Amino acid sequence: MITIKDVARDAGVSVGTVSKVLNNIYVTAVNKEKVEQSIKRLGYHVNTYARGLKAQRTYTAAIIVPDLISPFFALLVNYVEQAFSEINYKLLICNSHCKKEKEIAYINMARQNKVDGIISVTYSNSDEYLSDDLPVISIDRHFKSKVCCVSSDNYQGGKMAAEKLIEKGCRNTVYIRTGSNISGETLKRGSSFIRACEMAGINYRCLEFGEETTIERDGATNCKIYQFLEQSMDNGKFLYDGIFASSDSLGQIIIEKLKKMGVKIPMDVQIIGYDGLRALNVGDYQLSSIEQPVQDMAVTCVNHLMKLINKEQVEELTILPVSFVDGGTTK
Repeated sequence: MITIKDVARDAGVSVGTVSKVLNNIYVTAVNKEKVEQSIKRLGYHVNTYARGLKAQRTYTAAIIVPDLISPFFALLVNYVEQAFSEINYKLLICNSHCKKEKEIAYINMARQNKVDGIISVTYSNSDEYLSDDLPVISIDRHFKSKVCCVSSDNYQGGKMAAEKLIEKGCRNTVYIRTGSNISGETLKRGSSFIRACEMAGINYRCLEFGEETTIERDGATNCKIYQFLEQSMDNGKFLYDGIFASSDSLGQIIIEKLKKMGVKIPMDVQIIGYDGLRALNVGDYQLSSIEQPVQDMAVTCVNHLMKLINKEQVEELTILPVSFVDGGTTK
């Protein structure tokens, strides 16, 4: 294996000069040229493992997500990996399947210095395993300890969904949510939707279907949603003219069921989801939705995590703006 000493000997410079070139520290143009030519001629590669040991870094971070089936989580992971790649960091992707023990195991990796920090999307009560000195960025979730949280503006998103449905003529709405009730920013979607409906004086209903993070694979939860939709038919007419779904995935499930029931969208009922997902992430929007700035969220998480790793201060809560996108399920 070619070492830094071999490069220095070949270039006729000191080891310190080679080190400066490798770390982008100023040296004379002549010496820089000598070192770069020797590196190319000898085929020298930086030993990142040894470099990490010296700096007490692994140059590796981890992201914990509930699953990779959800298009939102898949897109988030994609952008997080891109952001880390640009700063020469590797990303370990951890699929927790919403199991607390798996989340704890991944958190312990950071404690054991196997990764430098973690970006976490978790719905389990794992507060006791976190501490102020552990570099962790949470997406949407609040923890008892001072863990930095990055989120889209869920409150504005819920308000925006209600106002958009009202603007388009809806007067009998329902908010349908699946997911964890653990404290987090996502709960604001429903509270702000309800408040906006009350302020406008229109009828609304709020339905919670419990801890459900893998909607697509859980027939039992789908059955409960289907039962509600079926029971909302009266003499061939659907009782609600506007639906706000807590995610685009849930919105798609509702749309598919309503179509089978003969309910026309958006003529009979208008539907708004939350996430702003596109077909194959590049095509049309799957349904009208409150779009989260996924790429901005990913880059913000990476930037904040690197600040924590470098022992810098980071704001405890960062909220990023959302926007309404028309996907054809509203008039």
